[in-house]
Amino acid sequence: MPVEQIFRKSAQKLLNKTSGGVLLAVSGGADSMVMAHLFERWTKTEEGRRACPVLVIAHMNFSLRGKDSDGDQLFVEHWGKEHGIPVVIKKTEAATIAAELGMSIEMAARELRYEWFDWLADEKGLTHVAVAHNANDKAETMLLNLIRGTGLRGLCSMREQRGKIIRPLLEVSSAAILEYAQEHGITYRTDATNLETNFARNKIRHKVMPVLEGINPGVVARMGKNAEHFLQAMDLLDSLTEQKRKECASPRGFSIPCLVRGGHVAFWLHALLSPYGFHPSQTAAIALSLTGQSGKKFVAPEHVLWIDRDELVIRKLAHSETMQRITYERVDKIPGFVIPQEKHVAALDADTLEYPLTVRALQPGDRFKPLGMTGFKKISDFLIDEKVPLYDKENIRVLCSGRDIAWVVGRRIDERFKVTEATTTVMLFRQKEDEHELPVLSEG
Repeated sequence: MPVEQIFRKSAQKLLNKTSGGVLLAVSGGADSMVMAHLFERWTKTEEGRRACPVLVIAHMNFSLRGKDSDGDQLFVEHWGKEHGIPVVIKKTEAATIAAELGMSIEMAARELRYEWFDWLADEKGLTHVAVAHNANDKAETMLLNLIRGTGLRGLCSMREQRGKIIRPLLEVSSAAILEYAQEHGITYRTDATNLETNFARNKIRHKVMPVLEGINPGVVARMGKNAEHFLQAMDLLDSLTEQKRKECASPRGFSIPCLVRGGHVAFWLHALLSPYGFHPSQTAAIALSLTGQSGKKFVAPEHVLWIDRDELVIRKLAHSETMQRITYERVDKIPGFVIPQEKHVAALDADTLEYPLTVRALQPGDRFKPLGMTGFKKISDFLIDEKVPLYDKENIRVLCSGRDIAWVVGRRIDERFKVTEATTTVMLFRQKEDEHELPVLSEG
């Protein structure tokens, strides 16, 4: 089927015959320039105008290739002006941001791009964002996800639509796109870094895919079909998972007898618990613990789970409204772990805490067992010993585990919740930098 026919059929379906307008993500490369050309031609027809009344081009300059990046920007701006389509430019330092966030440039650029597209579409009142991923991109993503171990969902690869994002060229091969560009005199920019093999995707594109094509010509189309089959299977499993969720829901989490009924326990636990942030190794450990001793805790970034007889209990780690001025994170206690000594940081044994945690102001008679002591002490007496000024005492807050005080925030933790040799998981709590001098937390 000709490229233009595939595009129009896909765009008509994705826009549901009408839209509030489309933001075109245009880099200046062959794929995005062909997509922009196709949209511009289509919107000259009555069908196209009805489906897509407004077009706006978005170009993000990542400043990764110096003058070449600026050249891409000027090229896209000129094309938009020539064809009467508004162009919005955003220039950013992707390498610097990636370093600050501790992630790869590839991942940082992706997040920056889609975050901006989403914001810009809302700002312009546009209902869709079109990106120029093609069939080769889909096949490459499938292979990447396979070697990364993302499971069946990853093998579904890219979808034609995800929220506002649409991919009207997803069933068109890169070879067909280049051929179409040549036939219609569509100029485009070539990013030399796409020819390098530093990135995993480029290695697959230039080294793996040619080998697979040599073994089985037409492998890109076949992988696309496989992705469709995986997607159908994934949709079916999602439906069964939702059914299992409703069947096994309990007042505090999930019923264990229901979860184990019919087998496939490890699968159901992963499907039901991953939305709470529990990773596969944790769900496997939870499966092994279902018939064990009650009370064992498993901590995810924002939730905690424990076994209470015939029930999996799931709770938020902390009430969000009480933690606005404090951060927390779960850390595995591995050999070499060093307990932070700063007063504004508390390291507590995650398994000794009762969740959800709360933060509140001092109350008359509050007491705790200060770290290093064997007996209890009134917090009011502790603050006198610490020479805390009277005017600061009303600003003191305490982190509570159930009815027990685990940390006099910014001062000292409780002996009962300290990290020991037996500790396997640590909860690190930190006051935010602007709160160190005046340790005020939102009241619980």
